Amino acid sequence: MSDDRDQERQADAMERQAAALEAIATELRYQNAALVETIDVIDQLAAHVDDHHVSETEPRNRSGAALQTAIADRLFERDDREDDLMNGLDRSENWSDGDGR
Repeated sequence: MSDDRDQERQADAMERQAAALEAIATELRYQNAALVETIDVIDQLAAHVDDHHVSETEPRNRSGAALQTAIADRLFERDDREDDLMNGLDRSENWSDGDGR
C-alpha cells in the first residue's frame, strides 16, 4: 500500500513538473517571437537614422494591439516553419484566452 502511494505521489510530481516545463516552453516561444519583432523594429528605425541610407517609407507607428498582432504573426511564422515533430498543443492558434481573445 505504501508503494502505491509513493508511486501516485511520484506520478503527481512528474505531471506538475511536465506542466511547469510546458508553461516555460510556451513563455520562451512568446519571448522569442517578441524579440524577433523588436529586432525588426530596431533595424527599421536604424535605417531611418542612418546617414548613408535614404528611406523610402516612414517608420511605422504602431499601437500596443498592433504590436501584439505582429508578435503573434511572428510566432505563427515560427510555428509554421517548425518540423512536424512538434505537437499541436503549443501552436500559436492555441494561445488565446478562454474568452476568445
